[in-house]
Amino acid sequence: MSTTPVAAAAVAVVAGPLVMKHELQPEWGPGIVVEDAPKYWVLFFEKAGLKKFIKEKAKVLVPVTLAADVVAALKSKSLGRSRPRPEGSASAKKKKAAGPKARFLTFKDQLVAFEKLFEGGFQGEKFIADERGRAGSTGKDALKEGAMAAAQAELSAEAFASATPEALFESARKLLKATNIVFPIEGSIPFAAMAPELRPAAVESLKALLHGEGDYGDRLEKFAGAIVLKDSKGVAKTVTWPFATVFGAMVAPAVHTCVKPTAFSTQALTLGIQAEKSQPVTAQGYRQFFSVSAKTNELLKAAGQQPRDLMDVYSFIHRTHAEKAEVPPQAP
Repeated sequence: MSTTPVAAAAVAVVAGPLVMKHELQPEWGPGIVVEDAPKYWVLFFEKAGLKKFIKEKAKVLVPVTLAADVVAALKSKSLGRSRPRPEGSASAKKKKAAGPKARFLTFKDQLVAFEKLFEGGFQGEKFIADERGRAGSTGKDALKEGAMAAAQAELSAEAFASATPEALFESARKLLKATNIVFPIEGSIPFAAMAPELRPAAVESLKALLHGEGDYGDRLEKFAGAIVLKDSKGVAKTVTWPFATVFGAMVAPAVHTCVKPTAFSTQALTLGIQAEKSQPVTAQGYRQFFSVSAKTNELLKAAGQQPRDLMDVYSFIHRTHAEKAEVPPQAP
């Protein structure tokens, strides 16, 4: 096999099927030109299939000479293959969506941002006033502390054993409305509009989630599948991660986490672990998100912070990603 670099104009007039190789990708094998347009070539490579090149940028292609039977076999293999977009073209670049990026390169950067937002950390006055709330308080001062206290009383195992389904449904509705964790349009509004005949089953599924047996992730997946929500036009709505996880996080914040998928998936990038933000509510998905919460909790404590429970860890993740705080510059 002989090779000789040639200019694009010269290659275009070579008689017979034109065969080339890619100097930087020799493992592709020889490539036969199957389309010779004014501005680009399409080649079928023996080991890499179809590739498209803009001629003025294709400096790495050089013609080669092969036996006639080898060329014929290569041409035969190329027949019927679809044509790709030119490599390096604007249309090809559009198809390469940018991957997700961590907001914080390191956990230390994130901790600096948190401490600028909340002087004194989790025990500081600002965090308590703006995020956690005060035990025993009502109204605007209650925040998450008040919602957790209500949830632990009204959605306890004892409450499920004694209260009516109607009362339990109302307690769940109030919990969805009590904090800003679940947007009304995905939580309290469609939940309150649930058909009366569906409410007892929703209460039973909530009971199984909070007080059932077996893996919590499996119970969470079943709960999300059992809740029937519809929008104002009667179109079914998917149960979101905040909706599915807020109940367990409020009733047992020491062991369960609430999830905001965008913030948690970006947090995962900072921690070097995997958590896909667009996944539906499943047991496997919850395990991914819980690992983000658990690792963050571990790092916070190692840094001398004192989160009370996973609800504080949730607040740390959510607020550092949601606020327009001064963030250390990232490498390009």
